[in-house]
Amino acid sequence: MTSELARSAAFEEALRDAVSERVVASPLGSAVFNDTLPLVWSLNVLRVERTGATAEEIAAEAERLQGEAGLTHRRVVVLDEAEGRGLEDPFNALGWKTDAYLFMIPRREPNRPVDTSDVAEVEREALAPIRESILREWLTEPSEEVLRQISEADRLVAAAGNARHFAAVVGGVPVSSSDLYSDGRTAQIEDVGTLPDHRGQGHASAVVMRALEEARAMDHEFVFLTADARDWPKELYRRLGFDGVGERYAYLLSEAS
Repeated sequence: MTSELARSAAFEEALRDAVSERVVASPLGSAVFNDTLPLVWSLNVLRVERTGATAEEIAAEAERLQGEAGLTHRRVVVLDEAEGRGLEDPFNALGWKTDAYLFMIPRREPNRPVDTSDVAEVEREALAPIRESILREWLTEPSEEVLRQISEADRLVAAAGNARHFAAVVGGVPVSSSDLYSDGRTAQIEDVGTLPDHRGQGHASAVVMRALEEARAMDHEFVFLTADARDWPKELYRRLGFDGVGERYAYLLSEAS
């Protein structure tokens, strides 16, 4: 694992721990729970820290711990990159869905200048319409309770990550946004999203670059973001000067997956 990947992943796990309600030791690593928000996959996971475990062993441990907690999903995050990649086919054979996250850091100037003049810092509440639109697009007919729990999880993570929020504003309405989390030394650009009717107009590039400008102005030693390793936004980030430094694999078993 590269040092950049390790640092990025450690930042994400620290945020997860900060909003957890309990952590349970496991022979494979540790299980993190937020019992108040059981429908939020990212806050209720089994972290696999032991190398050499099979997909069947991991699935059984997730079933034991997350089943005892009454969760309706099973979620595991594999901390070692090579181990995680090697488990994909076995997990898929068991009916689990793969999530591959590419960690990226800014190493170059953007391919072309990005105008950030329409980007403003806003309160988190102003971004609710964007976040709900993205969630309804991402999830299949989410219930109001799912939306409520995810919104509350976002609030908790934002507070733990000392978040700042940036939005491209058109006609007085936020149409694209990004968050900037910070622990004072490391910063993460996160939750980049644009309303469907405003895509393809450069707004996502603008909110990412504004967040990066602010991270640098705050003298962070290290800045990163994550992207779906198998979806198109990573190409946008590459055009903005970000390079991949490694991947992390997570697996999900859920009726909604």
